[in-house]
Order: sequence, then C-alpha cells, then structure tokens
Amino acid sequence: MPAVPILKTEALVLRAIEFSETSLVVWLFTRDHGRVHVIAKGARRARSPFEGALEPLVRAEVLFYRKARAEALETAKEVDPIDLHLGLRTALPRMVRGAYLAELLAAFSEPEVPAPETYDAAAAALALLARGPLSGLDLALARCELAVLGGAGLAPVLDRCARCRGPVFGEGVDRAWFSPGAGGALCLAHGDGERGTAAVTRDGLRPLLALALGREVDLTAAPAFRAVRGLLDAYVAFHLGRPLGLARRLEPVGPPARARGPGPRGGARQRTKR
Repeated sequence: MPAVPILKTEALVLRAIEFSETSLVVWLFTRDHGRVHVIAKGARRARSPFEGALEPLVRAEVLFYRKARAEALETAKEVDPIDLHLGLRTALPRMVRGAYLAELLAAFSEPEVPAPETYDAAAAALALLARGPLSGLDLALARCELAVLGGAGLAPVLDRCARCRGPVFGEGVDRAWFSPGAGGALCLAHGDGERGTAAVTRDGLRPLLALALGREVDLTAAPAFRAVRGLLDAYVAFHLGRPLGLARRLEPVGPPARARGPGPRGGARQRTKR
C-alpha cells in the first residue's frame, strides 16, 4: 500500500467547525494549495496540541496528510502558529474587518487552486489589520479586496470603459456607469440598460480607481469610504450571487483623534507567538 504523502504549507485559518466531541473541520487558505479542508482530530480535547492554533485568522505553518480520494477531508498533522494576530481582538473595527476578509477569502478561493499572490496580499493585510493604525484599516482591506478579486480573474476595469475600451468620462461629462456584470466602469454610451448598472460620478469612481492604480487614498473621509465600499460591495455581491454577511458591519473608522497634550511616549509591543 503506497505511503500517504505529507504536505507542508503556510496557511490562514478561515473557519473551524465542530465535527465531533473531540475534532474540528478547519477551512484553510493555503499559499501552495488554495483552499484546503482538513480534519483536526483531538482539537477539542483539553491540552490538545492544536490548542490556540486553529482560531480564525491565525497564520500558521501546516503539515497535513494528502488523501487519495478528492472528496475526502485531509488530516491535519501539525499546526505551528506564525502569527496569532492578537491585535484583531483589541478593537471592534479590527475584528470586523479581519472577519470580513476571512469571509471574502472563503468565498473566492478555490480548492486545490494555488494563489500565492493572493495569499501574500491577504497575509500582509491581516498584519496591518491587527497592528496598523486604525486610520489605515480600510485602505488595507480595500487593497486586499482588489487583490482577491484579481486573483479570481475578476479585477474590475476602472480606467477605461469595460465595453468599448474608450474613456469612461467624455470631455465635460461627469457621469458614467458602474456595471458588475460588464466587469467595471462603462461610458454613458454603453451602460444604459445593463443589468445591475448604477450611475457613478467622476468623484464617486476616483477613490477606487486610485486604489486600483496603487495610489494612496484617505478612506477615513466618509465620502471616499462610502464610494469605495458601495462599488466593492455591489461588485462582490453580483459575482457571488449574494452579499457577504459582514459587509453591512463595515463602517468608517474616522480620522485619528488629535492629541490633547504631552503624554507618555512609546508603548508595549505585542509579542507574537511563534
């Protein structure tokens, strides 16, 4: 009987589901194998070797047994945390955005389809969501969201009309269309009557276009936040056939509060379990 191969990869824990009195079924987004579903036997026992390592949004190095049958669950052998992302639990905006990202990855990742660039973008975004300034959370999330869509082959076309490839806004024209079904922005001539199409102004499209081009955008400003989230939420909902459950929980964080006077400098640094 051939030996069962053991595979090693880096992964983000997306969700953990109770399977029996002692075991969990865990969804992993791996760097080398796309989405993988494993059973972690004994994970619910006291003093389990998996204790703390299978919480959602943990980044870890995973060893698992590869099963011969495609429909069978893989079996987790070892899970060694790289980053617990403990900072996500320190503020509700951090946790909500982290949970939304896990939901997004679970929806758009494919079993056994490697997506290393998407994985790297998600790992970097989670680190920022856990430890970056609150004022930068929505910028990190939106950039990662565009990377996830791009990795799934669904990057929205924003710098030109998705139909005719001409300019989105004509000379002296401030109105255009945004159509998830057509794949992005449409000029006035090609958007009317397209299913799911919504009118968009130049100012309404500008923040998302800037993000797609890799530019800095201040999403602590409510108008920019609403413009970006409105377009992304509509785009994601169209391609999934449903909105993501946590989309409605995303609210602007707002600009950082001004300091009222001199205070202690520095602070405690989180130690990440390795």
